Amino acid sequence: MRKILPWLITLVGCVLVTGALAAVKYQQITAAIAFGASFPETYEVVSARKVSAMTHTPVRRLGGTIRRPEFVKISSEVGGRIVSLPYSAGAVVEKGDAILKLFSADLAAQKEALKADRNLVITQLGRSRALKEQALIAQGDIDVQEARLIALNAQIKAIDAQLTRLTIRAPFTGRMGIYTHVVGDMLDSGEVVAAFTGLGDERWIDFKVPQGLTKISVGDEASLYDLDGTFLGTANIIVVSDSIDADTRTFDVRAITKGVDLKHGELVQVEVASGSSLVVYKLPSSSVRWDTYGTYIFQLIEAEPGAQRPYRAEIQRIDLVDETASAALFTATLDETGLYATTGSFKLKKGILAQLGDWKN
Repeated sequence: MRKILPWLITLVGCVLVTGALAAVKYQQITAAIAFGASFPETYEVVSARKVSAMTHTPVRRLGGTIRRPEFVKISSEVGGRIVSLPYSAGAVVEKGDAILKLFSADLAAQKEALKADRNLVITQLGRSRALKEQALIAQGDIDVQEARLIALNAQIKAIDAQLTRLTIRAPFTGRMGIYTHVVGDMLDSGEVVAAFTGLGDERWIDFKVPQGLTKISVGDEASLYDLDGTFLGTANIIVVSDSIDADTRTFDVRAITKGVDLKHGELVQVEVASGSSLVVYKLPSSSVRWDTYGTYIFQLIEAEPGAQRPYRAEIQRIDLVDETASAALFTATLDETGLYATTGSFKLKKGILAQLGDWKN
């Protein structure tokens, strides 16, 4: 008994000390909880507004190239020495005027010689026919002279064709492009001298549309933008290709516009409808948030009585249709009279109190 008593005293002492420490710790934790509860619930200050409904047509921007209906590159079918460039770069040339002439004196001399031979044959043929009426010449001699006349006429036409190839004439009234050639330069066959553009205000816009993107028909309207996104005007579809490129799976489309100052070959953006019109809601882009489940916005609903702030944030799921730097368009089942967070929405989370800093209808 004497041996057990010290152990009992030790055990009782340990239990008493542990109980005392636990009581002290319980009081400390209870006091900390009470102290924490004395602080107000956290909240965030945000801006908010009501959604606005609108009709939206989904669009897609594609790259297009400007073409002038009247545009050619001046070049010669044959080589030769330039003897005339009568119009300077930028000059307006009337239809049919000579733009470029190559050396042709040798061909002109050959033509004159052939014309002289032809005149001689014509004179001889006239005399032979008169003699034939008197039976003083055989028909075979007349046949030879007529064949000779036909051959000379053919040779003269061949020379005329060669002379035509040595003189380039304006196919329409237009403006000369910039060139570096001068009189006396040798021009190779097919070498381009300058561009020649018409003066009309019509422009073609050629672009390719991916298969399945949208259905485009002749008469549809497209919007034009420059590479910086500035609106240029509208164009009407005039040609839609009946075939699809097997390599790119695209089909060609041509639109026409007037009164838009665009250069031949210039790149533009062509905006075409890519779907049917639908009713959507609109909010500033700052309202839209993302998580692993998709896109959402925060609706500010009235907080419960006694809450320290007037609103609580609740998640509203949306289907984003289109978004720009300034606005987001989406579909959703929501209260159109409710308030939805805009600026500062990134600070919110589900159930947090919110205070309005500024909001608009």
